[in-house]
Amino acid sequence: MRTFWWSCVPSFLPLLVSGCALPAGVVIASYAADGVSYVATGKSVTDHGLSIATGHDCALLRPILRQKPLCDTGETERGKTVLVENGKNSVPRPGTALATAPPAAAKNRYVMVGSYLSADNATRAQARYAGLNSAVVPVDVRGQRFNRVMVGPLSVREAAALKARLAAG
Repeated sequence: MRTFWWSCVPSFLPLLVSGCALPAGVVIASYAADGVSYVATGKSVTDHGLSIATGHDCALLRPILRQKPLCDTGETERGKTVLVENGKNSVPRPGTALATAPPAAAKNRYVMVGSYLSADNATRAQARYAGLNSAVVPVDVRGQRFNRVMVGPLSVREAAALKARLAAG
């Protein structure tokens, strides 16, 4: 019987150290996330991180299962602008060019500058903010009709400046 237990130790040793001393819940959650990701996309969570870091489609099991390279280095939109570290300097990947200007700030924010029971008051407030593309939006709240004056779309910076201006009075 004693020999049986000692022969089981080599079989269970990899299972004991595979978690690298992490709590069992963390290891199980990690395996579950990898499993769900692999079923949904054919790539593990680590593969997705590697793909984001390199700007290419990478999968760690690809060389083993499909006899293909680890990363598909065909050009992708993100791969065109990923910087490659070259000693002290960061340079674009050979054969690609970086955009010279940063992308324009997304204008996807709206700010409510007023909420009025009277449609006339809402119209006056809309006129006050006409330069910021204002609109009156009717809304029912607990059975009562309000006329909200919305401004936008604005960038994050424009929305913050408008909110500060409204708070200042």
